[in-house]
Amino acid sequence: MSRKIPPSELKAWAALHGYDLPSPTLHEFTRLADEVLQTVGELDSIKDPWPASNEKDRTVELRDNCSDDPLNAVLRWCSGVSRKGATGPLTGKRVGLKDTISVAGLPLTGGTKLLEGFVPSRDSSVVDRILDAGGEIVALLNMDYLGFAAGGDSSSYGPTRCPYDITRTAGGSSSGSAAALHYPEIDVTLGCDQGGSIRIPAAWCGVIGLKPTHGLVPYTGILGIDQLIDHVGPLGRTVFDIAQMLEVIAGADGHDPRQVGAPGPGRYVEAASIPKDSLEGARIGVLAEGFGQGAGVDATVADRVRRVTGTLAQLGAHVVEVSVAEHLHAGPIAYAIYMEGMAALMSAGGNGYQWRGRYWPELASFMATAIPERSEDLSDQLKLVLACGSYLQSQTRGAAYARAVNRQPVLTAAYDRALSSVDYLVMPTCPSLPYPIDPTLSIYERVKRGWGVLANTGQFNLTGHPAISLPLAEVDGLPVGVMFVSRMYAEEALLDLAGTLENLLGWVPSGPLGPQL
Repeated sequence: MSRKIPPSELKAWAALHGYDLPSPTLHEFTRLADEVLQTVGELDSIKDPWPASNEKDRTVELRDNCSDDPLNAVLRWCSGVSRKGATGPLTGKRVGLKDTISVAGLPLTGGTKLLEGFVPSRDSSVVDRILDAGGEIVALLNMDYLGFAAGGDSSSYGPTRCPYDITRTAGGSSSGSAAALHYPEIDVTLGCDQGGSIRIPAAWCGVIGLKPTHGLVPYTGILGIDQLIDHVGPLGRTVFDIAQMLEVIAGADGHDPRQVGAPGPGRYVEAASIPKDSLEGARIGVLAEGFGQGAGVDATVADRVRRVTGTLAQLGAHVVEVSVAEHLHAGPIAYAIYMEGMAALMSAGGNGYQWRGRYWPELASFMATAIPERSEDLSDQLKLVLACGSYLQSQTRGAAYARAVNRQPVLTAAYDRALSSVDYLVMPTCPSLPYPIDPTLSIYERVKRGWGVLANTGQFNLTGHPAISLPLAEVDGLPVGVMFVSRMYAEEALLDLAGTLENLLGWVPSGPLGPQL
């Protein structure tokens, strides 16, 4: 990295930025560049403050066939990923991780062959906390390609299948984190969510998925898309499992700038463990824009979720219709941030610039080689993002991104106003039923449908509000998720509501492990 730049190469880099270095100017700049790079090269002599994790006792079993994984949910089974002598609330719990979450000594792919061969040397903060609490990591799980689609079918390792109909996808991008909960070998999982990627597969797989308030859970050591929208959270079969995991992983780690101002963990287990015998006192706002054609919601999905809201009223909740017009206007904000933000992140080796916290230099070094060598293997979604994002950067120098970020508070304030008169907003998690697996789709069709499921979820990545998808409805035996959104850091209230509904209504279509495969 600290090699000298030949004058011709330095001249070419200058031209890329629109200026010339004629002789003798070129000679002067070459001398300066050599000295700068030599100084940068001395970084290696300064001690790394974050040494590699101790993974000597860890082994990984690579999957060599799908005989034990009919849903294609697991990329690799793990053994030995626990902390010797550690006991706590997760003792005995077997945890699966979306394959964006680093575990020292285990391969991490992000659902893409682009990263094949990348092995992190440090545990992510959430893994460190899980191991301290007595948990064991048993599986790394399939996902959409680098998390940049939500259809459940863009992974380099094939689509993850819906447990209720294996001819359909599980949704994404945390597809394996939801589907794998139908395997008895896994108790609870973690997923990541930049536009709905925890809640969407939870809805299509008939499990619970919680996107916490932005910054409540540290994202350190996890592949992301943009710091403004990155979230990590639990998926599970029971509300207790969700609450228990959240209580372990929540709270600042001192390395993640997303967590500025975030409180410590709440009493989530207590909130989930005292279900009421009614919903008396709960004020629930049915978000009108979340049910209509503007969000692309299928009539059957809207109908089933409307029936659930009627049941909520019968259980004693005060249910009213509310309107947030801005709900349907979030697309331009999201696209500008996703496109330009992801392009900038990829150009910076998955780290980005200008934030305080723990960076991931080994990832950047790996991507510096992998992207030029494997760029033809990029997913269609990522190819489009890199092209459009780079174009926006060249044309506006970040102005489109800046305008989008400046409009985020408008969206946040709109939901805050609605939540000032109700405790929860409710709407369908996904606008449609699980997608059929269809290899004949055109690129246009596949990319569009992979993003179309974000119509009700992506807004709350932009604002940061907590949201949970609960398996409370079905259509012809397929799960339909019902999403509840609450005020910032109101996870206790969400889990209180979820625990009560679990106790009073139970989950559908079928039992906690779903149908027989």
